[in-house]
Amino acid sequence: MGVKKVSIVLLACLLVGGTATYAATKSKTVQATVSSFKYALNGVNWNPKTTTAPVVINGQTYIPVSLAKEATKTNISIDAKSGKMNFGEKLAETPIDKEKISYGYGNYAALSKDTKYTQATEVPYKEVIVGKNLAQITFYPDNKYQTMVLDLKAFDGSAKVSVIDEDTKEELKALFLNIDSPVEELDFSVVGRKSIVVKFEADNYSKGTNVTIFPSSYYK
Repeated sequence: MGVKKVSIVLLACLLVGGTATYAATKSKTVQATVSSFKYALNGVNWNPKTTTAPVVINGQTYIPVSLAKEATKTNISIDAKSGKMNFGEKLAETPIDKEKISYGYGNYAALSKDTKYTQATEVPYKEVIVGKNLAQITFYPDNKYQTMVLDLKAFDGSAKVSVIDEDTKEELKALFLNIDSPVEELDFSVVGRKSIVVKFEADNYSKGTNVTIFPSSYYK
């Protein structure tokens, strides 16, 4: 445990990325103790991924946002323009195409204007994402959101859809799409996730199954 001086502003909030964010017009210097805590999560000893340590200021413990996010699985973000800190899901839905999307190598996945796919729902779309068997599409929530929701449908066969964290290779969710099923919704947490891989695997390789991701998909 060490002691260091930090310049802070009154009305302290959570630490963000190792520095403190506050709302005040006047600043002063205080002493903050950097603490080495051991952690338990739901009663079980826990080693977080984040390495930023909590600090104690005037007897009050302040923990890094990254630690709070990892422990509670709750997204915490800050709007620098408005000065607002947001916890959990955002009020407005953000369409998936507002963030970066990578379609991988080859011709396994791409945007399509084929009416077979674009007019498959009550509300037609100008274009949709279509992935063939073994397609891997990467989305980049970049730690900004709580939840990701995908609207999906299989054509010409059934398929398994797997959602994988690109960094940890952890499978976050999986769904089997039947060819006769209507559009299905797949939702999962993206708290602390930089990039997500969505992988398609046809139930019968010879049928040439295609899976469509509709523009109604979003982050929140």
